[in-house]
Amino acid sequence: MAKAGIVYVGTDDGLVTYSDPGLTGRWRRIGHTLVERTVHGIIAADGDDAALVVIVSLDAGEALISLDAAQTWGPAPDAEAEALQALRQTSRPLIATAQGMAQWTGSHPPAPGARALAMLAGKQETLLAAIAEGTQLLRSDDGGAHWHPVQLATPLQGAITVFAPSSYHMDTCWAGTDAGQILRSDDRGQSWVEVAQESKSIHAMVVMQIR
Repeated sequence: MAKAGIVYVGTDDGLVTYSDPGLTGRWRRIGHTLVERTVHGIIAADGDDAALVVIVSLDAGEALISLDAAQTWGPAPDAEAEALQALRQTSRPLIATAQGMAQWTGSHPPAPGARALAMLAGKQETLLAAIAEGTQLLRSDDGGAHWHPVQLATPLQGAITVFAPSSYHMDTCWAGTDAGQILRSDDRGQSWVEVAQESKSIHAMVVMQIR
């Protein structure tokens, strides 16, 4: 069976799914669930496992789980719900990686005023930061010792709220904004294209591959 790229997007109006069957680069919106609920955080199991855990109420710590690629939902196990809730409430800076959100552990501090951070793995790690309330994008190839501005050819709609490095291609990273814009970079954050536009603010994204 052909592989498919999947992007799960957590918004103010539920969870939206985009797919790229066959990894052709032609993304399309294929699903929308948990309508009229805000998705604050997402954990996904990559590969053959289609499990998703989402936080839908940050204050109450309510978490849901789907074992069938976001088709049906039930209460998440306490351990997974608590782990996701604790990560979202930590006072330490969070950074998006291909394995999910993690706490910042770099030898240098993150870019001042960073609203969102990402780390792209490779022989030389690349760091991305959205500063100035998410309206400016910075890039670092030396662990955050030096940051350089990225000029966006695609006009930025709103402010960047989240990054999502791809779990199956180390050069690819996604981003979402509070105006619902979905962006993708295939060259480690040097240039970006708009993939789609949602009508609601984006809070969380996960990029994975299923078989």
